[in-house]
Amino acid sequence: MNLKILSSFILTLVLLVGCVSEKNITVNDMGKIKLELIEQKTLEEGISYSIKLTNGSDYVIKQNTVFVSFPIKQGENAYKGNEYTVEATGNKLDIQPGENIILNVFMPFEGMGDKSLLRIDNPNIQLKGYMHTIDEEHHFTIGGSLN
Repeated sequence: MNLKILSSFILTLVLLVGCVSEKNITVNDMGKIKLELIEQKTLEEGISYSIKLTNGSDYVIKQNTVFVSFPIKQGENAYKGNEYTVEATGNKLDIQPGENIILNVFMPFEGMGDKSLLRIDNPNIQLKGYMHTIDEEHHFTIGGSLN
């Protein structure tokens, strides 16, 4: 009888140890990733942005890409996303926990068409990447207004 109880206890312990070996990444972890506009310069040819990306999470951000775009006006106070995006330069494949990097984006006016239809004063930013492991389960996208 004691052997059955001991065997059951050992089996349960082994199963529990196997199940808790990897942490679950939460929305709270992704909320610790910050994109902050640190400088904006309007030039004759376009607008230049310097952006600080801070990884405040406990995980490495892997193979990330950062994009900036100008929303398209759809009415008096309505805007939609814009497929025309510019990728930030200065990025790294692996951003360690607690690390900050500076990204640069230049949004040229050439080829934009009618600038009055774009929300140039409030661009959108989007970060796509992976937390800790490169697979679909750990893929994430965050974004919003750059200003």
